[in-house]
Amino acid sequence: MPSAPVKTDESVKSGRPPQRAGNGALPAPAPPSQPLDGGAGAGISLEAEAGEVEEGEDGAEGKSEVGSWRGRLTDRDRELVSHLGLVRYLRTDQIAELVFPGRAQSVISGRLGELSQRHGNTRALIKKLWFVNSEGKRVLVWALTPSGYALAGEELGRQFKVPRHDVAHQFLDHATGVNDLYVALTKEPGTPRPAPRGKPADDFARVPSAFRWVATEDLELPFSEYVAKPPDHVADRRLQPDAMLEDLARKRRYLIEFETGSATVRNAQHKTATETKIGRYSRFLLGPVHVAGPQTYYSKHFSDGYKPVVVFLTRTEARRDTIVRVAEAYWGEVDARFELRALTMAEAGAEFRWRLLGETPLVPSPDLNPPQVTKPATLEGTFISFREIEVLKRFQEEALYVIQHVRHTVRAGKPVVAEPAYPKVMNAAAMVLQRLRS
Repeated sequence: MPSAPVKTDESVKSGRPPQRAGNGALPAPAPPSQPLDGGAGAGISLEAEAGEVEEGEDGAEGKSEVGSWRGRLTDRDRELVSHLGLVRYLRTDQIAELVFPGRAQSVISGRLGELSQRHGNTRALIKKLWFVNSEGKRVLVWALTPSGYALAGEELGRQFKVPRHDVAHQFLDHATGVNDLYVALTKEPGTPRPAPRGKPADDFARVPSAFRWVATEDLELPFSEYVAKPPDHVADRRLQPDAMLEDLARKRRYLIEFETGSATVRNAQHKTATETKIGRYSRFLLGPVHVAGPQTYYSKHFSDGYKPVVVFLTRTEARRDTIVRVAEAYWGEVDARFELRALTMAEAGAEFRWRLLGETPLVPSPDLNPPQVTKPATLEGTFISFREIEVLKRFQEEALYVIQHVRHTVRAGKPVVAEPAYPKVMNAAAMVLQRLRS
């Protein structure tokens, strides 16, 4: 997903995480943040969004002293920071579902406002971004600061790569839209039941253990493919799903593409078109790394044997059905398949909660509805792509041209004085033929 530099409440000057304090809790004191100068989040008043915290909600949750927060960092705060570390961006309403179920807006805004401000010499843990939705309303989005990433890393036992720039505000709708699935799978089921007044809240969602979620910023899947351009006819490509969900128990890996409806579906030449994405996944999942050998680009990158499933998430049933029809037409042209699903966000949330958490879905499982699923076929033989076929076709045409030129010269009674050149795609064609024979 394209992005552009955006300045926010806390500028990032280095990709390295800040130094940590001696107690291993929060980062050591840092110099003051740079002032806002018109980037995403600029012009938003903390006072206007914050509001007062109701007595007995957040004030009673403090446990141990952490940095200069002096015990004000709660278990709920830590989980919020951990969630943001995993998914990178969450809207206010998504945070409310995850860690503030049933709370008043003043409580939510108040606590988020506190976490986005300095406390003593410790920098803020979260920061504000925003985008304008299709209704023309400004929507607040929250992300971690470098200090927040350091805390998330301590909580989850891993080191996060701190992005040098945040996603530009025009792409935040897409960035947070795919995280609706994460929220649907992670939030606590049932009706929210806040803790009694004066006691710590315990109804917030914990970081999931039944599955692993990987954000698009942590995904970069390289592969190569044949192209019809000299000199080597091989081009380096990169696949970057919008998210990845791993089912640890069933050993399945879901590569997720979020379809907002802004891009075309049927256009094999447009890089953002759904049809183009299907072809790109086909080459990554099925294309061989070497001309001889069974290793694919997928098995090279993921050596754990997890079965890949490509999932297109849509906002509407109409878009879902269109993607299914395009996928089925694609399978009719290419005799090779991988498992592909097209689901609305509601269907995906219900099905994955059923698969991962064992909950009975409130809506019928898409597995029972054939039009929403394209099943992989049992194949024999070797997969060959359209581009490889094009290489063989060009080799044939160039070879025939050389032969015909020599034959015409001989028929005219003229000597062949110049040595004919080999076809330009001879080496590429030889690699394709070697793989097909193996």
